[in-house]
Amino acid sequence: MSAEPHPVPITGVTGGSEGVEATYSHVLALATTYDTAGNQMRDWAGIGARTMRNGDLVESAILAPISFGEAEVAVLAATTGPDGVLVESLAWETDAILIRVTVRVFRETDDLVHGAFEVVDYLVGRMIGMTLVVTAPALLLGAITAGPLAYVVWQHLPPALQQQLQDDAAGAGADLEDWLAQHPEVLQHLINGGGGLLDGLWDGVTPLTPGGPFGIPSFTPDTESAAGLLAALYGDDSPFETHSTDLTVPSGTVQPGSLADVIAHLGETNDLSNDQHPENNGTIEIQTIDDGHGGVRHIVYLPGTDDMATLPWTQDGDVRDMATNFALINGQDTAYTQGILQAMHDAGIKPGDPVLLAGHSQGGMEAAAILSTNHDYNVTNVVTAGSPTAQVDGFPPGTHVISLENQGDVVPLLDGEENPDSPQQVTVHFNDQGSSVGDSHGLDHYANGAAAVDACDDPSLQEQLANLQANGYLGTDGQQVTSQVFQITRNP
Repeated sequence: MSAEPHPVPITGVTGGSEGVEATYSHVLALATTYDTAGNQMRDWAGIGARTMRNGDLVESAILAPISFGEAEVAVLAATTGPDGVLVESLAWETDAILIRVTVRVFRETDDLVHGAFEVVDYLVGRMIGMTLVVTAPALLLGAITAGPLAYVVWQHLPPALQQQLQDDAAGAGADLEDWLAQHPEVLQHLINGGGGLLDGLWDGVTPLTPGGPFGIPSFTPDTESAAGLLAALYGDDSPFETHSTDLTVPSGTVQPGSLADVIAHLGETNDLSNDQHPENNGTIEIQTIDDGHGGVRHIVYLPGTDDMATLPWTQDGDVRDMATNFALINGQDTAYTQGILQAMHDAGIKPGDPVLLAGHSQGGMEAAAILSTNHDYNVTNVVTAGSPTAQVDGFPPGTHVISLENQGDVVPLLDGEENPDSPQQVTVHFNDQGSSVGDSHGLDHYANGAAAVDACDDPSLQEQLANLQANGYLGTDGQQVTSQVFQITRNP
């Protein structure tokens, strides 16, 4: 890491133990309590009838009719009277019904709004796709005819004017990046219409004939299906290999003491396969923390994409490539996933050992995917940094997920929508923009966002941090920490 992490402004926190969905769960639990109370009150109402049928009490009516009458009135008033427990039970059960109906209306309204955005985004994407195809011939003709003329004109421009035009173009690009950073929802909606874009491109080839080329219609209604179609262009994931290495991480034998330490450590693992060391692509690290009393837990550090320029005909041994990104958005299993699980096995992680998965970008996508699927490991916590995770269909009850998203980083937007509000997952938006869109995706910024979480008093975040502490992932001293680095490669 280039500098010590420091807190930056948090702009939003959703989900977690105090999120909307958790609140719905608490309210529905209250409705159940009202139901239980209503049932108990009805049982109490039956006591009145049983009391008045008591033989001794009935016999006393002859000896003390006035007292018997007063007792009868009092018992009936307390049980079946206008203010008795039977009437009150109906009120409590009515409240329970109203609570459930209210929660259902809120949820269905949210679903309706979400569905409306899905339809609009698809239609906009489809229109853009068809427009691109229809106008492509004219644009190509313009480029062919005007391109050489523009080149000749450019060569005869004064150097000062050439420099000014280049500066203006660079400034326009910077302005566009700033605008996207300030309006991420626009890009998110465009990405959410990715399925419509593909359909529009396909159908636009034959605008006068429905069904596209060869009469075969294309229908990719959402981002996930569009990603699945793109992933299919790469073919099936090839077999993978996982092997241990002699590589080391500077802080490999140091237990993280905070969330910021976890992200900073992830940055060190990420540096193993930086631009200067492409031969280390696919490396991950597994820390094992032993408290000396039989308590063992593990932290698995998962870096992100190594090769962003992979095309179907250029795919090689890099397991962290664009094909894996598309497959993860579509919810598919990947060679990277299986390689991670194999590395966990080879590292000696036992089925009952608590495991924290911490991932950046594609690594966070893998961490979320592993938590949501069946396997032999006890993954209790996940931390993601700059990762799209909205495509994951929920997490097991009792698990904990912290998802960090930096304003200005477009990568978390590539799932096309916001993370669902759930009791298990807390999504933290913070503002620590870098010098460019790519720089905003860097782990140094995410370490600053994690430091902000460490210093935040939001109850959902405090609960997440307390759980990391309780599971033994964060500490200060007295722990024996070992580190192993594995490399996962694809056999193309």
